[in-house]
Amino acid sequence: MALPAAAMALPATACRVVGSHDPPFRDYEVNPPGGLYFDLLREAARRAGWPLSFVQAPAARALLMLEQGEADLMTGLLRSSDRERYLHYSRIQLPPEDKVVLTAPGAAPVRRLEDLFERRLGVHRGKRYGELVDDEPRLRRIELVDYRSALRMLAIGRIDAVLVPERTAVQLMAELRLDLQQQPFRIAGDTPYLVLGRQSPWLARLPELEAAALAMQQDGHWARISAHYPAGPSMSAPPRTR
Repeated sequence: MALPAAAMALPATACRVVGSHDPPFRDYEVNPPGGLYFDLLREAARRAGWPLSFVQAPAARALLMLEQGEADLMTGLLRSSDRERYLHYSRIQLPPEDKVVLTAPGAAPVRRLEDLFERRLGVHRGKRYGELVDDEPRLRRIELVDYRSALRMLAIGRIDAVLVPERTAVQLMAELRLDLQQQPFRIAGDTPYLVLGRQSPWLARLPELEAAALAMQQDGHWARISAHYPAGPSMSAPPRTR
């Protein structure tokens, strides 16, 4: 008979949290690492008694680390059937984020996905954007290592557009002082999850973390943390397109 989680010994090592530097969701440039997803995780882990350690890695490398048992947990992944072979999607759903399109000022309007077919579209290597984008072969994707690089390439005309989470767009445009234009087209955010690698010794204790996250939602702490990371007021909010 399986022991209840509370009766199990803690794994020998802290839960190894891996991910890319993607402020304001995952921010490795502060100590300890912060951002919306990490702040929510840290509070849930504190309540559940989970010690955490953080490792920064590009998204593709982070997924490989989870698959090979070199890391335990990752935040912000969209559900994908091909990843369920080596990932366990928890019941912890993180705040979804709309994706917006940035272009140079004065570029032809982007009102629907088809308006991007003839343009060089910058995307983040290893990221998923939902079926509307991921399954569309007519998009000319240019995979880049991070959104900061993508916006800089857009600003100098090396690419024609960037598909980027809205909060990330707000933060990077202010940080890099770039004069870019947000287009009317946007993609409603799919639900991102907290996931554990199927090889992780922490997987057996996942109900503790899920219970802590649920308690945060019930007592308002989840909403209070999320309120620290609003979408920027400079970004318009036209009707959503699915």
